Formats: sequence, structure tokens, C-alpha cells
Amino acid sequence: MRDLHSNLGIVQSLDPAVTTSTRVGAPIDRQGYESVEHIVSLGMSGDTLSPSVALSLKLEESDDGTNWTAVVNDSEVLGAAVDGTGAFALVDDPSEDGRAIAIGYVGDARYCRVQVELTGTHTNGTPVAALALLGHGNVRPVS
Repeated sequence: MRDLHSNLGIVQSLDPAVTTSTRVGAPIDRQGYESVEHIVSLGMSGDTLSPSVALSLKLEESDDGTNWTAVVNDSEVLGAAVDGTGAFALVDDPSEDGRAIAIGYVGDARYCRVQVELTGTHTNGTPVAALALLGHGNVRPVS
């Protein structure tokens, strides 16, 4: 039987918190791993989401963990398309919150991270958390 548990590294990149302003996830260091999947978990928004009160989920990459650029090429991601700002999901309707959204990063940079960018006024906020799953480790089992 194949064992997924011993072959994944799990990193919390955004701690669970009610979010009322833009948040940037912790850098995910891919050293020793060949793949990474970012999962952003959204709770039910306390504000009425609309095109003017929205959350944009973005993906960024870095060679050094300090200087960041948006991932804008679809060839560097799996599971979603990215736009010119690195956005892979826009949550701007009440029917779109309360779910998990995932994107895989397959670019060449050593580091990647997610950003939750808020537009408009978020008085009550939205619960947001993010995890990164690191896979295809060069050394197993992953601890």
C-alpha cells in the first residue's frame, strides 16, 4: 500500500484568523521537495461580498525569499489560471465564501507564497487560513 502521510510536508502559511485587511502568507521553501500545493480555506464572510468588497487570492514566487513577483504564467501553476497580478481566485459573491481553494505551483523559484488581498471595506471580516502541502520529497519519510 502507498503511504501518503509519510510523503508530505505540511506548512501553515496563514494562521486561521478573521481577516479585515490584506494578508501575506509565510514563504514556503521548496528545498528538498519537487512540488507544492497551496490550500486557502475561507470561512463565511461577515460582510456582504460584491465586486467592490472582495477577496483576491494571489500566488507569488521568489528565488531568495525576499524579493517577490507575481506568478503570471499559467504554465507555472496547476488547478487554476492566473492573471497578470498573480490572482488565481476572486471571491466577490456570498455564494463563493465558505470553501477551500487550491493551486499547485510548478515554477522554478525556490520560494512561493499566497496573498489574500482585500478590496473595499471589510468591517466584520472573513475567516481565512492557508496551508502548503510539500510533496515528492527527496528524502523519505518526511517528518
